[in-house]
Amino acid sequence: MATQSPRLWQILTVVFLFISLALAIALIVVALELTEDRESKQAAARVGSSPSTGGNDVSKKPTTVKVTPDMKSRVFDDLTVAELENIREYMLRHSGLNLVPIENANVSSNYVFLMDLHLPDKADVLRHLDASGAAPARRARVVVYMGSSSGIREYLVGPLPNPSEAKFIGGQRGRIAWNSRPIDIVEQRELVALFRNVTETLYPVLKESYNYWFHNCTDRCLFFAPIPRALEATKRHIIFLTNMAQIDGYYLYTLSFSVIFDYPQGVGGKPAVFKVYYNDQRFDSAEELLQKYNNNQISKETYSLPQTGATYGSPERRPNDRETPKSSRRMPEQIEPDGKRYDVNGQRVEYMDWSFNFRMRTVSGLQLLDIRHRGERVAYEISMQDVAVYYGGKEPYGVFINYIDVGWALGTEHFPLVKGLDCPKHAVFFDNTFYKLQSGKPKTIKNAICVFEHNNGIPLRRHFSSDFFGAEQDDFAYVFGMVDTVVVVRAIATVWNYDYIFDYVFHHNGVIEVRVASTGYVEVFPFSDDGQIYANLVNREYNVGANIHHHMFNFKLDFDIGGLNNRFETWDIKTEDKPHPLVPGQKWIQKFFERNLKRTEEEARIKYNFDKPKYYVIYNAEKNNSIGYHRGYRIHSNGFSKMMLPEGWRIENAISWARQQVAVTKYKEDERTTAAIYTQADPFLPVVKFERFYSDNENIVDEDLVVWATMGLHHIPGMEDVPVTTTPGKQLSLVLAPLNYFDEDPSMRSRDGIVIRP
Repeated sequence: MATQSPRLWQILTVVFLFISLALAIALIVVALELTEDRESKQAAARVGSSPSTGGNDVSKKPTTVKVTPDMKSRVFDDLTVAELENIREYMLRHSGLNLVPIENANVSSNYVFLMDLHLPDKADVLRHLDASGAAPARRARVVVYMGSSSGIREYLVGPLPNPSEAKFIGGQRGRIAWNSRPIDIVEQRELVALFRNVTETLYPVLKESYNYWFHNCTDRCLFFAPIPRALEATKRHIIFLTNMAQIDGYYLYTLSFSVIFDYPQGVGGKPAVFKVYYNDQRFDSAEELLQKYNNNQISKETYSLPQTGATYGSPERRPNDRETPKSSRRMPEQIEPDGKRYDVNGQRVEYMDWSFNFRMRTVSGLQLLDIRHRGERVAYEISMQDVAVYYGGKEPYGVFINYIDVGWALGTEHFPLVKGLDCPKHAVFFDNTFYKLQSGKPKTIKNAICVFEHNNGIPLRRHFSSDFFGAEQDDFAYVFGMVDTVVVVRAIATVWNYDYIFDYVFHHNGVIEVRVASTGYVEVFPFSDDGQIYANLVNREYNVGANIHHHMFNFKLDFDIGGLNNRFETWDIKTEDKPHPLVPGQKWIQKFFERNLKRTEEEARIKYNFDKPKYYVIYNAEKNNSIGYHRGYRIHSNGFSKMMLPEGWRIENAISWARQQVAVTKYKEDERTTAAIYTQADPFLPVVKFERFYSDNENIVDEDLVVWATMGLHHIPGMEDVPVTTTPGKQLSLVLAPLNYFDEDPSMRSRDGIVIRP
């Protein structure tokens, strides 16, 4: 035993050394992992946060995100807080318009309603970007309510940041009718006082029927939604829809009580009650309704109090004996194993071969500018223009509930995006600063826009090359392909009940994709048996139905392919019928395509026809690829839909851009947008009428061209749209794809490509 002891100790010593070495290595690995985890969490904190934890600290952004842009990029940047404050101060003190702060205003006052960046003329911007010209002066478009004279004026105010001039905007926007103004906090205060008088008069009716009222209501308050919509040109009407308030999903608790106000002495006069609706019955006044109610001369109804908990409109998870997922395992997530592959310089993004600017336009939302591939401009602007939702229904809902969403300044309705829900956790988030209509002061919404790289979960391209006709088909020469990774710019607008997800997506193969998806609460109205042609009943207890409606989205595509001089043509797909070359007496029928150059704006108005399929092509006749084909882009959409209203009929005038799915016009500075905040209130005489864009029928051959593309979705909601409608089946896309623009698929240059050989 004694002779074996030294050897045993030697063995034990060696084992101990190995164990110690292993423990040391393990400790080092753990330390490294903890360091990486801490750095990862710090990086995540730098690139975005959920609304519950506040916004980004811009001083801690990752190295790929530069807060201060280069001067050329700044020509497109949104107005800053300082600029908004300086504009407000200048307009109040030096404009000579006798303006008052909105917080001190009444309907007869003059005050600023809206401010937004007014982009310089395109020629000046291009001279600055491409020819080292001077930076154009920054200016803002300022909308002023002139209550003293019952009018609306628009001014260009600048130069910024220290304005010294307010120039009146003339032309078609020079005379804006007072009745077409969007409703604001000033007018709403006056209307709410009138609404309170109505509801006080009808307190016995409201309490007995709904157990909800308006004055002194504490936890039983009516929620009202004031919607301006004229019944005739030059008139002004506003309907107050009512819901049960202070309850989750109050959108779905619509009451069969509404009030319509008008201005009987003219739009400069005082509002008055026009009609009152109760339980599918119309009355000329609150007093008439009360009298007939007390005399039992009308049909009455009673509502039960809403249930609490995870039911109907509630966002909470429902109880379920078949809970999914069955385990608490977490859902998959995407990561950036080597960090970000895109750079952000102020509001300019660079990703692979792409570069572009983004901004949030106050009226219409997300706008992309100066879009380039490998440094060459493909488009000057790609942007959201207008959103309309037209409903069908019984009186008064079918008459009034037709929305032009820019009438609520769509760009101001983008709220904080939730990291891990609205955007991936690794996204970079950006704030939205604007002039807040309700307060008259600058407002910043944290994390209103996000940018992220994303694996689309499908190959961009792939092929398995095999001996297809051989004995061993599974033998292959090679497999090659590439994952479709993209960079996405996303913003989500919530316009009361509906949420619209807007994506601008950039692919490696030169494709730009514009996507919009609809979600959020459906709007419901009181249901009746004779209204079944308009709606499906979604809640029997509260007797509400979700009505048929049509979502429509208009986009601007200002292509600059190889320069400003572009052409538009359709490649019309047809069939030819000729004798069969190999079978005598038989026909040979096959497809071919025919190029059809559109020479005027009227020729370039395209109403989609399934019987006449075609490509829509923008190209430059002076710029060719190596084969000699003109370099161009094709416009394709899965979301073309037909506007059902007759052209020129009453409220159809408000959205004449929806008459065709594609229209091409010559670029003009006074035809920058189809959107106008005034159309919601007066659809009969719209301030901006798209019909005027093409009515002069100008030449569009070798000109600076703008494509106006419209997508839409008819929606007949069902029970599954409660509590909120879901995005599958409600996603529309507009694809801008290169067509002979390159000599081959540009993604073939990417390191992301994969080739496997046996």
